[in-house]
Amino acid sequence: ARSAAERRVMLSRDRGLLRRRELWAGAYVYSDRPDEQLRDVLGRFTPELRPWSRCTACNGLLKEARKEDVVDLLEGGTRGTYDVFAQCRTCGRVYWRGAHHDRLERIVGRAVAEFGG
Repeated sequence: ARSAAERRVMLSRDRGLLRRRELWAGAYVYSDRPDEQLRDVLGRFTPELRPWSRCTACNGLLKEARKEDVVDLLEGGTRGTYDVFAQCRTCGRVYWRGAHHDRLERIVGRAVAEFGG
């Protein structure tokens, strides 16, 4: 319903979901490997790439956030370890450059280099 309301393409490996009439548009994702999925989707749809600008939960825009403004939303380990944050303008979810960030940065960097951004 949300993809239809926002006129967005629903990407899925679930063929049944993609057959639903309420979808505005859908596309099957062929691989079950994330690196191949990324190459497939970027190659087929060629979106403008703006890494680290959208919320993974609701797709809202991210904004820089001061630690003191989000401290009540953080777990103890995160609160004590990280100082740089972003927050979704829509749902309030908080992001930081955690332990997985370097790996994600390499993946995103390769995608931007290959597909533009």
